[in-house]
Amino acid sequence: MGASAKNKQAALNDQMFAATEAQLAKYNEEQVIQRELLEKQKEKYRGFQFKNPYGAMQNQFAGMQNQFTGMQNQYAGMENVFEDATVNMQAAQFQAQQGQQQRSNIMSGLRGAAGGSGIAGLAQAMANQGQLQAQQISAGIGQQESQNKMMAGQAAMQLQQMERQGASAVDIMQRRGASAVDIAVRQGAGQADMAQRGGAAMVQSAEMQRQSTLLGIEYGGMAGANAGVQAAYGNQMAAFGASANMIGSQMAMTGAMYGAAGSAIGGMSDRRLKKNINKIGESSSGLNIYSFEFKNSKYGEGLFQGVMSDEIPQEAVGTRDGYDIVDYSMLDVEFKQI
Repeated sequence: MGASAKNKQAALNDQMFAATEAQLAKYNEEQVIQRELLEKQKEKYRGFQFKNPYGAMQNQFAGMQNQFTGMQNQYAGMENVFEDATVNMQAAQFQAQQGQQQRSNIMSGLRGAAGGSGIAGLAQAMANQGQLQAQQISAGIGQQESQNKMMAGQAAMQLQQMERQGASAVDIMQRRGASAVDIAVRQGAGQADMAQRGGAAMVQSAEMQRQSTLLGIEYGGMAGANAGVQAAYGNQMAAFGASANMIGSQMAMTGAMYGAAGSAIGGMSDRRLKKNINKIGESSSGLNIYSFEFKNSKYGEGLFQGVMSDEIPQEAVGTRDGYDIVDYSMLDVEFKQI
């Protein structure tokens, strides 16, 4: 390869590497900016305080009162209406007065008829009748008194039953009320506890998600940085590859110069490999044309026409095994066997 071609290739390689370096520098600069923004967001997220929304929840049934506490027995203190029942004495008195009047009338009517001797017997009979009537009146009063006592006793028993039933009903209602209050308080306490536990679990879950998010951000940032650097390095490797491909192409082109005589690519054209060199003319561009033989038959046998590599533009000159080769497609001279 000539010096001019080498210089062009070097300049192209320098441009490719400069472009990849600029790309890497720009990516690193953008990465620094993004990391600063990310750190600010992470700091806000890291400092956010998660609170249990149910942490201060109170038992809504705490302090609930038994609505039946203080309930009074509606039958307590009732009075026996028959307790002060009295005997009706007016009827007995009227009966006694009536009997006495009848006896007095009878005595007045019979006094004249009976005479003095019969009046005493009649008086005795009337007295006996009055006594009998008094006993009857007394029996009637006793019957009333007995009936009054019986009615008072029945009323007292009814009052006692009603009072006991009322006391029992009050006790049952108070017990039911106490039970309902106890159940409500327990349920309220359970609900408040479950809500507080649920809120605590929510806070814990949010905290774990925050840690996971921050860790994911760290890994993501690291992966992004690595990907960017790898992309930049990949571009550099691509530049190396392109340069290598170009060099390979040039080497392949140079290798093709070892083709058979008569092709556009000449073989070994180094003056040191030739003998019996004679100038036979000039090309239209002024290049000297020679006839020559190769010292070593492996490069060809017989007489050949061509140029000397040290007399032509170096863009058309390559090297192999330390000797010059010529790309005749770049010259106005034909390499051939004559």
